[in-house]
Amino acid sequence: MVVKIKTSVIGMANVKKFLKGKSKEVLALADDGIKEAGWFIQGEVVESISGHRAETKSVDTGRFKSSVQTTFPKKLQSETSTNVKYAKELEYGTSKMEARRHFGNTAKRNEKKVTKFIQDKVDNI
Repeated sequence: MVVKIKTSVIGMANVKKFLKGKSKEVLALADDGIKEAGWFIQGEVVESISGHRAETKSVDTGRFKSSVQTTFPKKLQSETSTNVKYAKELEYGTSKMEARRHFGNTAKRNEKKVTKFIQDKVDNI
């Protein structure tokens, strides 16, 4: 199972309506903001796994930490994920281990920052 955070513009229909007639530059800048936010989230997940955030440290061999990656499958979308087999157990816990929620807590903790990455790009037009 892959554990991931997906960042995308919610209410895309409204965004497209607002941007209709605007230059392609606006969409490109918003996409740049999503990319910056994605890289930021990746760094924050790694910091969480390393024990530098509120969550319990999850580093033994370093494999989990080094497996975190960010991709951009579509315009205005980023995904930060890992494909290590034990990620689900670390994220959600087991009967013998508390959940560490590196991905979920990072997403929640940084919602406003992600929005600001996008807003700062678009506001500079």
